[in-house]
Amino acid sequence: MSKKWIGSIIALAVIAAMVGIMLKNTADDGLSGQKKQLERQLSQSESQKETDTGTAAEPEEGIAEGEAAPDFTLETLDGGELTLSDLRGEKVILNFWASWCGPCRAEMPHMQEYYEEEAEEAGVRVIAVNLSTSERGDKEKVMANIQSFVDEFGLTFPIPLDAEGEQMDVYKVITIPTTYIIDTSGIIRHVVRGPMDAEMMRSLTASID
Repeated sequence: MSKKWIGSIIALAVIAAMVGIMLKNTADDGLSGQKKQLERQLSQSESQKETDTGTAAEPEEGIAEGEAAPDFTLETLDGGELTLSDLRGEKVILNFWASWCGPCRAEMPHMQEYYEEEAEEAGVRVIAVNLSTSERGDKEKVMANIQSFVDEFGLTFPIPLDAEGEQMDVYKVITIPTTYIIDTSGIIRHVVRGPMDAEMMRSLTASID
């Protein structure tokens, strides 16, 4: 075999080795990224589990069953204003949602159904606070997404906008949707993390005064 062929073979072997090293490094980087992502997900899951089971730090006043619902005044999607304490004397379904949230999409038709067919007769106000700071895009895009969501599901109950994220922090909303069932005295009687159907709304509001 000529020296030329030997040189070519050696060169190909070197190139193959280099490619192998590059592929290994790429795979390692990908696995490292997946591991980090998994660790973040597990950490978030554990934090949520601690919150739900009550093993985390004690919640602040106004976010747990038996506590007074923190008051707020927020601008609504239609340009009005809503103050929670103005609803004292009525039962309140206080819902927190976002337009990108799949479970919110599953829940909203039930909420609208309950609002249209039963809420007024049962003395229940339905309030769905949009977590505007969790929405995606600039302000114009956010407002368009919220309005599109409301139009799609034909929502006719008030939609206050948590434009600064303050109420998301006050109520410690981690899971979306989260709903607080508030009695006529302004006390939180039930906290529901995740979507509800009309039957749940009927049952939970009927169980309080």
